[in-house]
Amino acid sequence: LGASQELVLFMFLTSLTAAADVILTRKLGVARRMLSTPTSTVTIVAGEVAGRFGVALIQGVYIMVGTLLIFGVNWGDPLGAIAILVMFALVGAGAAMLSGALFRNEQQAGGIGVLLGLGLAAIGGSMVPIELFPEAMKTVAHFTPHFWAVSAFADLVRRDGGFLDILPQLGVLAAF
Repeated sequence: LGASQELVLFMFLTSLTAAADVILTRKLGVARRMLSTPTSTVTIVAGEVAGRFGVALIQGVYIMVGTLLIFGVNWGDPLGAIAILVMFALVGAGAAMLSGALFRNEQQAGGIGVLLGLGLAAIGGSMVPIELFPEAMKTVAHFTPHFWAVSAFADLVRRDGGFLDILPQLGVLAAF
């Protein structure tokens, strides 16, 4: 039951550590050199986002398939589980790009990124089941993407839901 919580935690942490690569690209002048080519800014940014998305998605798939094959973890409806995985990889990629744009150096991104990633995961129910939270913390948890991903997985696994049952959570993840 806790596999989905760990999946969300580690996908987000890995994504935030990828922010250091965005900063390094900027520091080394690679971004400036790419902009001097006929390649559009949208294409360059889309490539950066796609790289972060790909890393998060591959990690998520690896964890899902590995836990399914080795430990027999039930991920629920496959279509729903894949949808959550893709949406959360997009959230992670967005967080990495935002961190890469806000922080000045890799050390800031690494230190604050880990703190932020662990903090959001703790508040969002990735470390302790949300059912154990006091009511006030449950309300605060709704402001994290982790809560929505964990909630969607709970609907699939514990409530035997399907893709249509998790559409509200997917919508909120899309907004993040």
